[in-house]
Amino acid sequence: MKIAFRDLKSRPAASVVLLAKGERLQRKDTSFDATEKEFVSRAVNERLFVGGIGEVRRVLLPTGARSRSLILVGLGGKEAFNAESLRKAFGVLARQSNREEIGEVALTLRSPTVSRRMRKLGWEAAVRAAVEGWHLGTYSFDACKSGPRKKRQETRLVFQPEGIARADLASARRGARTGEAVASGVNFARDLSNTPANELYPATLAARARQMASRHGLTCRVMGVRELRRQKMGAILGVAQGSSRSPCLIVLEWNKGARGGAGARRQSTRARRVKTLALVGKAVTFDSGGISIKPARGMEDMKFDMAGGAAVLGALQALSVLKPRVHLVGIIPASENLINGSATRPGDVLRSASGKTIEVINTDAEGRLLLADALHYARRFRPDAVVDFATLTGACVVALGGKVSGMMSNDRTFCQQLMNASRTSGERIWELPLFEEAYDAVKSKVADLKNTGGRQAGAITAAAFLANFIEGIPWAHVDIAGTGWTDRTSGYHPCGATGVGVRLMTDLALSFENPGG
Repeated sequence: MKIAFRDLKSRPAASVVLLAKGERLQRKDTSFDATEKEFVSRAVNERLFVGGIGEVRRVLLPTGARSRSLILVGLGGKEAFNAESLRKAFGVLARQSNREEIGEVALTLRSPTVSRRMRKLGWEAAVRAAVEGWHLGTYSFDACKSGPRKKRQETRLVFQPEGIARADLASARRGARTGEAVASGVNFARDLSNTPANELYPATLAARARQMASRHGLTCRVMGVRELRRQKMGAILGVAQGSSRSPCLIVLEWNKGARGGAGARRQSTRARRVKTLALVGKAVTFDSGGISIKPARGMEDMKFDMAGGAAVLGALQALSVLKPRVHLVGIIPASENLINGSATRPGDVLRSASGKTIEVINTDAEGRLLLADALHYARRFRPDAVVDFATLTGACVVALGGKVSGMMSNDRTFCQQLMNASRTSGERIWELPLFEEAYDAVKSKVADLKNTGGRQAGAITAAAFLANFIEGIPWAHVDIAGTGWTDRTSGYHPCGATGVGVRLMTDLALSFENPGG
C-alpha cells in the first residue's frame, strides 16, 4: 500500500511543498514551522528551485524542525495548473522518493497552497490525479532481468487530512480509490505491452486475460481457429497465416448492471436502460510487416503492436474495481504478423465475417484487418457505442507526434463524449476528419475494399476502411501509434509502454453510467 490518509504522530522523513513558479509559502500557513519556511524562501530566492512542472528538489532540515527534510515540487505557471500538471509532478516526486528510499513523504491537505488548488480542481479529481501520478511514476518492468535484485524500500505517500472539511475528505478518499484502480489498470497494460513477443503471443495473452477476468469478476471467452472459421473471420485468419502460432479472439464482459451479454435482446425492460459500451483493441503481438516486411531498424519495438488490446484489458480491470452500472464488452483480436510459405500475399483477397471482401494491398496494413472482423463481431452485443484502440498508422505519428492520439468518428455526439473523457482523464486526443474522399480511397477494383488507401491521409483512410464494418452504430477509432510507447522517461511515463487508452476508456465508461434510464 503506497497511499494512506492519516495524521503523523512522529516526525516525517519528508514533507511535500507544492509551489508554482515564483510562489512562496504563506506566512499564515501553520502546517510549516518557521525553519521550514525559511529554507523554502532561501531555495526560491537563490533560484535553487524555480517551480517548473515536475521539478523536484529535496532540502535537508536541521534537527528540531517538524520534518527531517522538505521536498519542493513544481507545478509550473499558476495559469497552467491542472490535473495533468499534478499527475506529472507526483510522478517525478514518486520516482525520486523511491530512488532515494525516503520511506514516507507527507502532504498536509490543509496547507493553503494545497487546499486552494484541490478546491480549484475539485478534491476528488485532484487527489485522483496525484495518486495516478504517484503509482504510474514508480512503474518499472523488470520481469526479464536475471540475478538477485536489491530490495528497495517503497516510499509511502501520506495525505494528512487533519483540519479539512469532512465532505472534502470524503471526496479526496474517493479520488484516491479511483486513482489506484486506474493506475493499476494502466500498469497491467504496460506489463503486457512490455513483455517480449516470445513470451507474450496470442495464446499467452488469452491466458493473461482469463486470469484477470477470474480475479476481477468478468466473463472471458477465447475463440480459437475452429471457432474463427465457423464465424467466417477470414480477415483475422488471413493475417495469422504467416505464423506457426494460432490467432484468437478474446471476448470479455462486465455485466453487473445488465444481464444477457450477447443475448442482450432478452434483457428485462429495466435492464435495457443500462447502456452497453464495446471496447475493441488490436493485439498484434509481433508485427514483422509480413511479406511487405518492415525495415530491421526499430523492429524490436513491434512487440508494442498489441498496445490497443492491452489498453482494453487494463481498462476492464480498472472498471471492474470501480463497478459502474454499465454493460462493458471487451473484444481483442490477437495474432502475429510473420512470414512463412503460407503468408498472405499482396493481391490476395480475404473474405471478412461481415461478408465484405478485402483486397490486400500491403500486408503491413494488418491491424485494420483484425479490427474489421472484431468490429463486426461487436455488433451482436447491440452496443450503444463502440470505440477501438490500435497502434495503426505511422501517418498518425507524422500528423500528431508522440503526445496526442488521433481520433475519427462517425457520430458527433459520441465524438464529443470522447473529447470530454480526454479532458477529464488527461489523455489527449485530436479529431481528424472522415470525409467522403477517404471512403473512396479504400474502394477496390477487384474486391469490395482494399486495406490501404495509399500514403496520403493514411490515418484517415485507415479509419474510413474500419467504418465499413460498424455502420449504423456510434463508433470512434483512436490511433495510438505515436502514444503507445515512449523511448524516454518523463513525468509519470517511464521508458517503454505507456498504457495509453486505459484512463481515457475508464472515464468514457464512467460517463456512460446511466442509472436513471
